[in-house]
Amino acid sequence: MYATGDMKSKKVTIKDVARLSGFSVSTVSHVINSTRFVEETTKRKVMKAVEMLDYRPNYIARSLKGKGTNTIGFIISDIREGYFSEISKSIEFHAYKKGYTVMLCDSEESAEKEKHYIDVLIRKGIDGLIFAPVNSNSIFKDLTAYRIHTVQIDRRLKNFKSDFVGIDNFKSAREATLYMYDQGYRSIGFIGYNERIFTMEQRIAGYKSAVSLKHAGAAVRSISCDESDVKEVIGEWISAEGIDAVICGNDNICHETLSAINMLGKKIPSDIGVISFDDSMWFSLLKNPVTAIRQPTWEIGKTAVQLLIDRIVRKGEDDFKEVLLDTELIKRESCLKENIAQGA
Repeated sequence: MYATGDMKSKKVTIKDVARLSGFSVSTVSHVINSTRFVEETTKRKVMKAVEMLDYRPNYIARSLKGKGTNTIGFIISDIREGYFSEISKSIEFHAYKKGYTVMLCDSEESAEKEKHYIDVLIRKGIDGLIFAPVNSNSIFKDLTAYRIHTVQIDRRLKNFKSDFVGIDNFKSAREATLYMYDQGYRSIGFIGYNERIFTMEQRIAGYKSAVSLKHAGAAVRSISCDESDVKEVIGEWISAEGIDAVICGNDNICHETLSAINMLGKKIPSDIGVISFDDSMWFSLLKNPVTAIRQPTWEIGKTAVQLLIDRIVRKGEDDFKEVLLDTELIKRESCLKENIAQGA
């Protein structure tokens, strides 16, 4: 029996995997690289040895030596969000133009899945990684240990140095809230996801800044759109807080909020106003089209790819960049209370 503990003091090689699995080096190579058909039972034994030895395939070494794999990893937090779908298309489009292939993973807001996918992508020998971290306090030592070039988008880690592309969430939320006040609303609430998410933390802070400026009380509600009774929860919150206007943290939350408002029998915008982050295509089709904070998703994806490839080509420079792109407040009928009151 091969003692896996002996491997802790030295770098594991493909020969070690072959020795532990009982197969030849060429067979192990074919299993790892999918270069030839191998029986399923053989695959399982080889991969078990890989896991036991925590073997990192040789193409990582080739990548570190400068040969590269022309592959970019991309981890998003939820493919169901229109925002991430649009950015995914932009990243794939611009990476392909530069000769790179994109491997897309969806963490589904799970820190465990995120860590798993980072490990998988490292094993696949990616040249770089673009990702939107689930939790701003997470730590990924392997990305540093294996010198994986990274660009964070939308969200960022507090203790991790890398390039970043996103928007000024604080400023955008603050301006949207003040716009609500300009339209005549006075009891404005914010509804989002867990505040551990960087974007929500910043958006809530911007909302609270605007509310404080108006000497009003803040009303914040965090939800999970995976809950079965989201509509009811939002409706109860609106009623309990006496909310007459809502800032929605993203378009999925806006969808649930509109359902709750309809359930309560309230009219938009006369009874309650609505503004949402992310401008979904269906917003303009509603009876009272939704005012939205439009993010430059195409430019975010394009800029992230440019920064990452530049980092891959230049190698190891620490002049990390923060790129904050402008948002646009698309003004529609969902928060024109003042105009309606005047008969407009």
